[in-house]
Amino acid sequence: MDRKEFIEQLEQNAEDDINIVRKKNQDYAGDTDPFKNFELAEFLGVCSTEKAMLVRMCDKIQRVANATNQDLAVEDETVKDTLSDLRNYANIMQVYIDNDT
Repeated sequence: MDRKEFIEQLEQNAEDDINIVRKKNQDYAGDTDPFKNFELAEFLGVCSTEKAMLVRMCDKIQRVANATNQDLAVEDETVKDTLSDLRNYANIMQVYIDNDT
């Protein structure tokens, strides 16, 4: 793989990630508040919205770590899917922090 192919793959990953987050955010948050599912943890007094996002990221990191040491029992979410989710959670958290007033 050369640098051009590397950048093209990163661009494809980003495009795929946006398509996934567009669909999942509709399912989890609806049209009015894209952070609604994360803010629920704060509303319930469990933790801050940011920490709720970090928990989800930690879940994904743990899943990837487990996948490197053993076969995953749930086969319908690949390591590739998990890494995409992790990138999306990081991106969502950055947007949330950038727009938190």
